[in-house]
Amino acid sequence: MRTAQTAAGPQRAAEQASARMTREQSKANTRERLLAAARGAFASSGFHGASVEEIASRAGFSTGALYSNFDGKEDLFLVLMEREIDLHAREIAQAVSVRESVAERATGGARQWMTMIEREPELLLLFMEFWAYGVRDTKVRPKVAARFAQVRRMLTKLIEDGVREFELELEIPAEQLAVAIDALADGIARQKLADPGAVPDELMGRVLSLLFSAATRPASG
Repeated sequence: MRTAQTAAGPQRAAEQASARMTREQSKANTRERLLAAARGAFASSGFHGASVEEIASRAGFSTGALYSNFDGKEDLFLVLMEREIDLHAREIAQAVSVRESVAERATGGARQWMTMIEREPELLLLFMEFWAYGVRDTKVRPKVAARFAQVRRMLTKLIEDGVREFELELEIPAEQLAVAIDALADGIARQKLADPGAVPDELMGRVLSLLFSAATRPASG
């Protein structure tokens, strides 16, 4: 009898662990579906225009599922943007890191950014809505600013790595150059989205190369 009970203990523990894993997987799947639905809803309707009912319906859930996974629409929006920014920042960093010169890194990063916008035009709409949301509401502006700071930190690191690797010096601080590059990327992407024919695909890469040429010089002995 003791042997049977002893054997039943590990089996029951395994079943409980499997049940917990299944619940965790189900919760993770629910969050992913809600985030995907929110991405489309916020891009098409804006933060204020998209309702929790619409997002939940798009995902195939009730609003109760949304509130059991997120504190509300604002929390969902902030989590979504943090993930989107991190995902695309890493994508650009990967495209840049394999290049063998400053000019190639500039054109490679620019090409990757424009490819992302052409592939997912709703991405730019989402970023613009996120910016507008933060500017309008001073209470949440620090939270929004923190998400955008992710991009500037990534750009600053890429600049610093390139300067060190290619033995260059900067005319302005890397952080300020990162701000300028971020603004250039947003502006050209908006122009491309509004009037694709007016913005050559290689324009951003050319401008970035000129910018880096003006902003750097060979390191002094």
